[in-house]
Amino acid sequence: MKWHEVSISTAKNNEDAFSSFLNEISKGISVEHSLELLKENVEDFDDKYRLDPSLLPERDIRILVYFDETEDIEEKMARIDSFITGSELDRKEDILVERKMIDEEDWENEWKKYFHSFRVSENFVIVPSWEIEDYEFKKDDKLIKLDPGMAFGTGDHPTTSMCLKFIERIVEPKHKIIDVGTGSGILTIGAHLMGARNLKATDIDELSLKVARENFELNECASDVSVETGDLLTTEDDQYDIVIANILAHIIDRMIDDAFETLKFGGVFIASGIITKRRDDIIKHMEKTGFDIVEVLEDNGWVSIMAKKA
Repeated sequence: MKWHEVSISTAKNNEDAFSSFLNEISKGISVEHSLELLKENVEDFDDKYRLDPSLLPERDIRILVYFDETEDIEEKMARIDSFITGSELDRKEDILVERKMIDEEDWENEWKKYFHSFRVSENFVIVPSWEIEDYEFKKDDKLIKLDPGMAFGTGDHPTTSMCLKFIERIVEPKHKIIDVGTGSGILTIGAHLMGARNLKATDIDELSLKVARENFELNECASDVSVETGDLLTTEDDQYDIVIANILAHIIDRMIDDAFETLKFGGVFIASGIITKRRDDIIKHMEKTGFDIVEVLEDNGWVSIMAKKA
């Protein structure tokens, strides 16, 4: 399959607005930061990444959004142009929009240029499949073997790494867990490494589920994971000890009530993908629904919340 790749070069302050809009009209986005921005926000940067500066934007950010070849690209471009024209964006005159056709295989191989093994928490280590043989790990390391492919979730983004820190802290073998919007399957794999064996991973996007299944096989946990197409928790009728959702703030907001109903008493909701300015609104909604806020993590403008069903 071929894909339309639309590249939007813009100011860092426009990332949230573009991400929210583009996730509603596309099957996936990728945000690339300039080397200068990346070094500002990541400790031990040179130990974690070996990036080729020529592959990154010279300044600010570049957002890549993908549409498969069957979609009406002219209609999508018109919607993007309309969004830019009608929105309050920083340095609007500097926004550059470009597009080209790419092969799916080429897209997937792009990860290998810059995605390398790194430690995401005390024990979790992300290891891409092409580096497994060369990785030297410690005795207590829990290796998440990963082929991100075209699905979101590599562990290097703050929203994913904060979820993994919560998972490392609270998941026990007895827990029944659902990972909503699983993407690459990374959070389900983390829960499995903590001993959980009653797991469900859902996503509305079939491509993400394909990538997740491959990663479950790679991590030898496929037999313990039920993989299903699902639109958040709208059709879920089971009860769980833990609900995990690393999506976007407005989608988290929509599923808070359903998460409360889906959890057993004393169950935990791990919610991530929340921008800082939505933090208080989301917490207020959770508390109104009946959740007790256990802990809030913040990293580089992103928020992850762990809440318990009272």
